[in-house]
Amino acid sequence: MVYNSRNLCLITSYLSLLTYCTTPSFAQRKLEKEKKEILAEGLALYTLILANWTSNDIYYENEYPVSYVKGYLSYKDKDTLKTIFWRETDTASAEYKAKTFRSAEDTGEVADSMPKKFNDLRVIVKTVRYPKIFVSRKNADIQDEEREPTAQEKLLMDFRKMAYDEINSDTSFFKLYAGTQLKAVVMEAGKEMKVYVYSITGKEDVVPIGGDYLLLFDKKEKQLLEKTALHGECLFISTHYRGKSYDASKTTMHKHLQGASELITPTDIATLLLYKSQLEWDEHQVVGETYTCVFTLVDRKLDIIPTAEFEALRKKRVEQEKEEKKANFH
Repeated sequence: MVYNSRNLCLITSYLSLLTYCTTPSFAQRKLEKEKKEILAEGLALYTLILANWTSNDIYYENEYPVSYVKGYLSYKDKDTLKTIFWRETDTASAEYKAKTFRSAEDTGEVADSMPKKFNDLRVIVKTVRYPKIFVSRKNADIQDEEREPTAQEKLLMDFRKMAYDEINSDTSFFKLYAGTQLKAVVMEAGKEMKVYVYSITGKEDVVPIGGDYLLLFDKKEKQLLEKTALHGECLFISTHYRGKSYDASKTTMHKHLQGASELITPTDIATLLLYKSQLEWDEHQVVGETYTCVFTLVDRKLDIIPTAEFEALRKKRVEQEKEEKKANFH
């Protein structure tokens, strides 16, 4: 669905700020805190998925062996973002033994070239690094050497597997929509581990909104604490703008009905930014029963206002346009 808003974004942003400044109630402060958290989580999720997509393209375009790749994931390591690809090795094979166990007299270059220890079947075969958390092809540092996964990487790999096991075992909860696939992204969250599951599609000229979930695990016990469906369905919004070419603000929207998150979700923000280069519009609105969220893609700004105010402004603008048409007609 497309809504022609022109300057509505500026008006709603001003009203939101005015309301917050004049009545800084507990509810308003709580809402402002939620807004900051959602925006930060959405941007972090976007960066991880972008790293996954960019690294995957690099991996395949450089014709690296892909037949043995069991999985890949991206994570933040201090001021660097890393994407790792891993495979499984048969420890009973002659090839493995020849590379792993060396005689005591092996020294120098021979010894240095051999892995010192293999305590896990999983072996990272490629690592793509993005210094300063800046994800781009030009900033990608591809490391060819094989190495053992770090403790942090093993943990992330385990939770990724747990998430996919859950997805595959509970098909009544995790829904697959026509032409879509589910992808899992692991994010550390203190004593817990979050896994966002989102839908991708091979359909052209559409943005998939919805079909997404959040899994929350206990990091120490490695137990699933809860799983939440963030939307009740999956929508496919056209990348083309259906409004007028001269509109000051080109806007699309979707509604969060009963069963969906009250506010815009981190997956909404990440998806919009991932498809930004393909979009003919620059603003998206998420209309809930109580609040309406307005996210502008250019400056990555998020505004949240009461839906009642939003609807009043929308009706006022529609009436204004009708009056303008009448005046122009006469």
